[in-house]
Amino acid sequence: MASGTVLRSHAGGYLVYEPELDTVFQCAARGRLKKERVSIFTGDRVELDELDSEQNTAVITTMLERENLLSRPPLANVDQVIIVQAVHQPEWNPLLTDRYIVHFQLELSPALPVLCFNKCDLAEESELEALRSIYEPLGYFVIFVSAVTGRGIDDLARTLANKVSVFAGQSGVGKSTLLNCIEKDLQLKTGVMDHEFGVGRHTTTSSELYRLSFEHFPEIRASQTASWVGDTPGFNLLELKHPQPTEVVWQFPEILRLAQDCKFLNCLHLVENDCNVLNNIDEISLGRYNSYAAIVSDAQMEYSRRQVTSQKVEATVKKVGGRGGKEIHVPRLSTKYRAVSRRRERQGQYEEIDTDDDSIDDSLDATEDDTFQDGIVGQENLD
Repeated sequence: MASGTVLRSHAGGYLVYEPELDTVFQCAARGRLKKERVSIFTGDRVELDELDSEQNTAVITTMLERENLLSRPPLANVDQVIIVQAVHQPEWNPLLTDRYIVHFQLELSPALPVLCFNKCDLAEESELEALRSIYEPLGYFVIFVSAVTGRGIDDLARTLANKVSVFAGQSGVGKSTLLNCIEKDLQLKTGVMDHEFGVGRHTTTSSELYRLSFEHFPEIRASQTASWVGDTPGFNLLELKHPQPTEVVWQFPEILRLAQDCKFLNCLHLVENDCNVLNNIDEISLGRYNSYAAIVSDAQMEYSRRQVTSQKVEATVKKVGGRGGKEIHVPRLSTKYRAVSRRRERQGQYEEIDTDDDSIDDSLDATEDDTFQDGIVGQENLD
């Protein structure tokens, strides 16, 4: 059976690339997958049936097992994340950069994201070296690029070769522009920076995988097999993941190293006494520590919110057919189609009996009251 990779959701269907035929098919999911509530995302590997080479149509019968899944942006089977940030226009925000790092380290552990700083033609070399000195000692691969001058584009292309990569970052940092520099035939829509407010405008509205041919990079093209890159919409801080407050430190290696010698195991390294991190705060970048403190504060607020908000969601499938791995998953019926259980039926009967008993008691009480009143009236007549 043929198999392929989902490139994009399209008008209720999917665009799927089939490598043996080197063709993109417009596909619909089998009805069984819809009943089982199987969610298919960009990057998923699927099995195809009923291929029509003339109409370029097919049917998705099975979704193959995923290696990983990014929740935001929704992409499956990703090898690496390229966090794109602008040095200027919009101005570089260290807290936002660190939030992206924490988010994707949680999503794609244990791989570290690649940091790509765009628009370096607008910055001084001293600014770039300051950025490099913050992140490279921590193990992050840092690339400085400029879509205007072409600086660093070769290094970025080599980083993308033979991998499934995804570009992530806020709007206006130049994600689509950089992809156009590497693969000129893509001609992705790009926007103009809003200088009045210092923010970018959304030009990419959905996630999509693009195949890289490296036509303008002969050395890379000769050695690469299949390279894919995903361009994603910009997203805001509310869509980033929040770890547990005590687990934030695991996303900051320089703080984690000092935290091993703290007096208390649940130390948050904010105001505690005998905190080794606070005692050696000069060994940490002040910007990184401020980011850590802000993310811990947000994690505490998110944890409190979850404590008072129910997160329980009924499963869309249930197991039937036996034990020991022999059971199968079948979709649950919608509540409006479910039959009333015997227990609930009995409970309803009991409620009806209780209600009838109450009405009988009320009628008896009323009869007794009438008899009592008649007795009083009769006694008065005798008097």
